[in-house]
Amino acid sequence: MKIVRIVTIIFGVYVMLGLGIDAAIGYYQPQGGNTAVLRTFDAQGQSQETVLGLLDDDGQLWVESGHWWRGWYYRVLENPRVELVRGDRVDVFLAVPVNTSEAVDTVTRIMGRGEGAGYWVGRTMLMFAPIKPIRLDPQP
Repeated sequence: MKIVRIVTIIFGVYVMLGLGIDAAIGYYQPQGGNTAVLRTFDAQGQSQETVLGLLDDDGQLWVESGHWWRGWYYRVLENPRVELVRGDRVDVFLAVPVNTSEAVDTVTRIMGRGEGAGYWVGRTMLMFAPIKPIRLDPQP
């Protein structure tokens, strides 16, 4: 019975730590390198900005929601017109959720799956939240 209690406590600490890290990354996401600001719009047209890592697959841009907190992802489902802010440049895109195994494989390949412990440590700390790929199609 003691082992069950220990395992339960360890699992509880893991869940709390994972959710805390997930929330902190979403809130304090640093900018630079391959990140950009994704501006999404709610039903009333109010914008909200989220810093995300950009994934480039030979010119095709992707973003992915690999966290449990997905406010921006749900706004994209509601209104797929988004703006991508990189430096002083603002580009308009149509955000297309692609919920296929091929898209998940593409995104995880770009993220460096299997190329070191960093990928697996990150996925473990984010409690293996399902990856939700979003393809960004440029709009005129």
